[in-house]
Amino acid sequence: MRRKAICRIMPVGILIKLITSHTKNKLFGVRHFQKLQENTTPDCNLFYNPLEYNIFKRNFQTQAGNPCRHHLNTFQAYGNKEYGVGHGRNALRESGCPVWQCETSDNRTNVQEYDAVRLPHQRYVFWSIESAAWRFVDTNLMKNFFNWTMTYRWDSDMVSPYGYIKPSAGVPLHPTDEQMKNYLSRPSLINYAEGKTKIAAWFVSNCASQSRRNELVRELQRYIDVDIYGDCGTMVCPRKREDDCRKMAGKKYKFYLSLENSLCLDYVTEKFFGMMHEPIIPIVVGFHNHHEKIAPRHSFINVANFESIKKLADYMILLDKNDTLYNEYFWWKSHFEVRNSQQDFNKGMCHLCAALHDTTLPSKIYKDMHGWWDKNATCRTMEVL
Repeated sequence: MRRKAICRIMPVGILIKLITSHTKNKLFGVRHFQKLQENTTPDCNLFYNPLEYNIFKRNFQTQAGNPCRHHLNTFQAYGNKEYGVGHGRNALRESGCPVWQCETSDNRTNVQEYDAVRLPHQRYVFWSIESAAWRFVDTNLMKNFFNWTMTYRWDSDMVSPYGYIKPSAGVPLHPTDEQMKNYLSRPSLINYAEGKTKIAAWFVSNCASQSRRNELVRELQRYIDVDIYGDCGTMVCPRKREDDCRKMAGKKYKFYLSLENSLCLDYVTEKFFGMMHEPIIPIVVGFHNHHEKIAPRHSFINVANFESIKKLADYMILLDKNDTLYNEYFWWKSHFEVRNSQQDFNKGMCHLCAALHDTTLPSKIYKDMHGWWDKNATCRTMEVL
């Protein structure tokens, strides 16, 4: 049975222009639509509290009495027309968005009309989930153009991370030294080292990354065994079975190399969050302290904290031989929840919808997108010692 429409479309122009790296002419078209008197009135006066997700910096609240008023058009992005959100007036509602009154559609009708004029209340949004190290577009050409940003970076207007870690038992994400001493002194109910016969694994397909992670692993292999799965190694685990591969790693290996292809501000992907679900210690490279910001203390090992790869290998060998020290890295498992599902990834869209409903936000424009996106990312190349 066809569901009765909630709102009638009245095309008053708002446009969000979307710049991404994989396909051309990606647009988010947004337009007001006004509420008709119907049997069921959607509640648009919702409070959106992004602090619930421990990643967003500000709250958005619609004005009292505001109707559902935004229509969001999504065209293909990152190879997916629906981009994991879906189409229709309930798409964001089904994604769990507190403010969901934004309709998604792939209807290209009137796109040229929308793109022709930007009215004072329109918002152009720079959107990217790719590392700033990969220059797919020339941001020098984007001066005085975008109003908002939606990326994985914490200083974006709408933060859209690959995942986040949420306290679930009243334990702070970053305990004090005294609190950590207490947590680590408690005996582990599970021996996470039991049954593990191998020391380290790495799943990788890009053999020439900007971060020089391949050089790091080659140096590490001088001191410990590292099994490399994928195009850059000799081990095999199909990419289409990523969940099974991660579970296999958590069962057989004590450490996993969660190495990103570039080292830029806040760029932490599924390579980290996916493995945080498993009983394995992630090895990361982070020069911006972003892992420390988003993950519990003593839940991973940062290569940047060691004088050399030899020192890192020595520490891994120490943990491999001492189950008590190894198990301390899992103290947080019963106190936190790792969130990186598609619905969790959609939080950025939720944040965008909430922002579109907030009429109190001041006007804003990015005068220098190259400075904000490229220079402020402070991308680095690792020196392997």
